[in-house]
Amino acid sequence: MSSADSFSLAKQNIMNTISGEIIFSKRPGEALKKWRVLFEVSQAELAKHMGISPSVLSDYEKNRRASPGTGFIRKFVTSLILIDEARGGSHIRRFGGNVKDLSSAILKIAEFTTPKTAGQIAQALDGVWLSGRTQSQAPIYGYTVVDSLQTILNLDSYDFMRILGANTMRVVVFTGVTRGRSPIVAAKIYPIRPRMIAIHGPSSAQSVDTLAIHLAESMGIPFILSLKKDVPSLIKSLSEL
Repeated sequence: MSSADSFSLAKQNIMNTISGEIIFSKRPGEALKKWRVLFEVSQAELAKHMGISPSVLSDYEKNRRASPGTGFIRKFVTSLILIDEARGGSHIRRFGGNVKDLSSAILKIAEFTTPKTAGQIAQALDGVWLSGRTQSQAPIYGYTVVDSLQTILNLDSYDFMRILGANTMRVVVFTGVTRGRSPIVAAKIYPIRPRMIAIHGPSSAQSVDTLAIHLAESMGIPFILSLKKDVPSLIKSLSEL
């Protein structure tokens, strides 16, 4: 497949993802705002491309108007894509790129329509803060739960970026961890990082590698240890947020 074909497919993938999330969301305005923010487009710029006033877009994002119709959603998604394409298409490639089968590494991946805070994530995971507690109000838009060993051994840098799913403003939970160094080192060497990292496996904070904590602090990434009894209960708690 040529690079042009790959880019075209990436555009279609992300357009379908955004449209579907808005259509099926109970609060579509929040989904609209989420994707505008992730694509780093201002209300004024997006409204101009859509041919509407910024106040109209603001009303939709705040759920002050009735759910947007298909025409509005089409304009919204198309405008986001056109703006990003004019800037080089980095978000299109990031959010819409194809991936190989990662089922051996990814145990669960999902997006939150309404953002959760890092503090809420920590609470749901029975988390112990290892670093970054001052960022407890940071917004988190999704989560990925991965098998740590499979992730480190089998994923290359591009695949690692793809476990970030539809956005990077998410928590990645590494399960089957012994000391916690490998997940943080992996996050450090790859060019795109998750907003928050959690590990599951060590029985206490004292069992976590001090270098891992130091690296997380230096990168400014909220880092927690989940004390959930097992992986199924960990996933269940995240899915219920």
